Amino acid sequence: MKTFLLILGSCILLSSSCEKEDLAPRLRRETAEKIMGKWMVERTINQVYDPLPTLSSTKESAGTADDFFDFKTDALVEVKSAASGSKMEEYIVWNPYQVKIGDVSWRIEELTQTGLVLLWDRNDAARYMRFVTKVNLVRSP
Repeated sequence: MKTFLLILGSCILLSSSCEKEDLAPRLRRETAEKIMGKWMVERTINQVYDPLPTLSSTKESAGTADDFFDFKTDALVEVKSAASGSKMEEYIVWNPYQVKIGDVSWRIEELTQTGLVLLWDRNDAARYMRFVTKVNLVRSP
């Protein structure tokens, strides 16, 4: 009986000492792994709401071969645009729905093996306006 209790106690001790990864860090890591690589800009949609909540203008532009986001493994992303050139920015995946690139926090609206949709939504309360930028990206082969 003492042996049985000793074995049972050891099993309980061993099973409680095994740590499972917390859910939030695991989801952040999985999202960071999915986002890794080069994403070509398919199109960008800019919307202006003036005054709120009235949509006053929408401008859509197609991406070119020079427009991309290249997420590196060392928390850096190369952002290249035909209009503004290339720059390296730091990025951090906050959760499966948010990524911060440089000083801009983007909402991840969609993330699949082949598609990524980023949304930047900002309000200008002083002017009673809202600006929304949506970038549709496709994974580069």
